[in-house]
Amino acid sequence: MINEERVKHMTSMAIFEKELGPEYQPMLRYSKKEYIALHGWGGFLAGTVFFAVIYVGIVLYITGNILENITTMYILLMILIGLLVYALYIIVHVHNTRRRAAKQYRMGKRLIKELAAKYSKLNLMYEDEAQQTKPLLARNKEEIY
Repeated sequence: MINEERVKHMTSMAIFEKELGPEYQPMLRYSKKEYIALHGWGGFLAGTVFFAVIYVGIVLYITGNILENITTMYILLMILIGLLVYALYIIVHVHNTRRRAAKQYRMGKRLIKELAAKYSKLNLMYEDEAQQTKPLLARNKEEIY
């Protein structure tokens, strides 16, 4: 006989795993330190590429408008300002990326604990069903009395 409560519980678990599975799967593979470091490096690389594209665009725009007045001093000044702004930007960007990764990791671990609780409940349902289907003499003595 089919236990309707167990089927409902298994359906809710399947929906939970399908919808939220990709979010919590990395938390099973990586420790918190590894997960945050991985996102930090990804943020560093993405931030560097983003900054480089914007910086090159700005430099090209400036040199296109004041090409006749450009000197070595302006070039060095643009490079120095670019490096200082890059250093500030990348520090802030990587810090925010790592903070978001830590928050995601905490949420993922919470989801994993919720799923583990659901699996425990399902296991108890199976055990109860197995105990109820045993013949009366095969059950534990405590259950008979």
